[in-house]
Amino acid sequence: MSYVRLSKLSLDQELKEKIARTSLKTVKDVLSLSPLQVMTLLHMSADECRGFMDHLFTLCVPKHMTALDLSQEEERNSIRLGTNVLDTMLHGGLHAGTLTEFAGPSGVGKTQWCLYIAVLTVMAKGDGTHSTSAIYIDTETAFRPERIVEIISSKYPERTSKISEYLSKIFVYQPVTISSLSEIFESLEVVAVEKDVSVVIVDSIASLARKEIMAGASHSNITRTNQLASWAARLKSIAQQLNICVVVTNQVTTRMVQKEPEVTEEMHSVDGEDYEIQSVSRERKFSRHVTPALGNTWTHCVNTRFILQYTNSEPRQLVIAKSPVAPYATFNYTIGKSGIDIEEHGNFYSYSGSDPGLHKIKVQQGIIV
Repeated sequence: MSYVRLSKLSLDQELKEKIARTSLKTVKDVLSLSPLQVMTLLHMSADECRGFMDHLFTLCVPKHMTALDLSQEEERNSIRLGTNVLDTMLHGGLHAGTLTEFAGPSGVGKTQWCLYIAVLTVMAKGDGTHSTSAIYIDTETAFRPERIVEIISSKYPERTSKISEYLSKIFVYQPVTISSLSEIFESLEVVAVEKDVSVVIVDSIASLARKEIMAGASHSNITRTNQLASWAARLKSIAQQLNICVVVTNQVTTRMVQKEPEVTEEMHSVDGEDYEIQSVSRERKFSRHVTPALGNTWTHCVNTRFILQYTNSEPRQLVIAKSPVAPYATFNYTIGKSGIDIEEHGNFYSYSGSDPGLHKIKVQQGIIV
């Protein structure tokens, strides 16, 4: 509530006019000042100032709610992904107030999911009364407005006359350095409030961190871990304070996992005698598999992790690898003109779960030419 704009509050008209003549824009702007500074800026008496600031402090105190209230609020602010089975399993879709990650290999469709979610967000309120906005932070310069136009035209042909209006509700940032991305995160709360944003998309969170802070040296790994933890804390804070969805994409990496040592037996002759002795050796072996990048610290930061991977057939697969509400589950999907098409049948789910940090991702095999 600290970033709520003062102009949206129910205040006396005279007080609103006084505020309009100052640089005060949000509740936080006022509460960051001392009572004397507020009195001077707004020409108030001590009692008027005390009453005004007490009112603003009351707005910032978290209000209690029942489980029913929380359930209804989650359903109201969730972004539905367009399939009854998946949305029901996720208890409404992508939840507001949480950090959701899509991880997968190159070319599997992470950016297509992001573009699709951006369209679902700006098209969510089709009754003409209210339409929310999306912030799209594109660190890989992969955002294409013509793809947004194609999805809207194919999925919502009856609304093509308003495509320009919908495009104007997607605010795109394209940072090229870690420092520029951090600056965007710092101003994100204010921008999200001003633009009535209901989803923030970061495609991808790993790109700049892996590019600028090379892994290998211990100090580089520590620096990257600290940077990622800082970003995660910032994004989760924004999601919770503004009750919006935050969606990020993540790349993959190859992990070496040590297997149990295998015991082998070897026979040796001794000094030309006819007998042999048997010796035992323990061989250490390692397996390689593809898993989401950025390590275990980052894994624990995300609330929900979807893994995107290839299959042996044309459809690709979405795996619910980590979720506070849904079981471990898989869904096939294809990418088409209307965005993401999720198959209602042929999915698998299990409540036994899976370790999201060790999940083996299927990647596309190369073509021999």
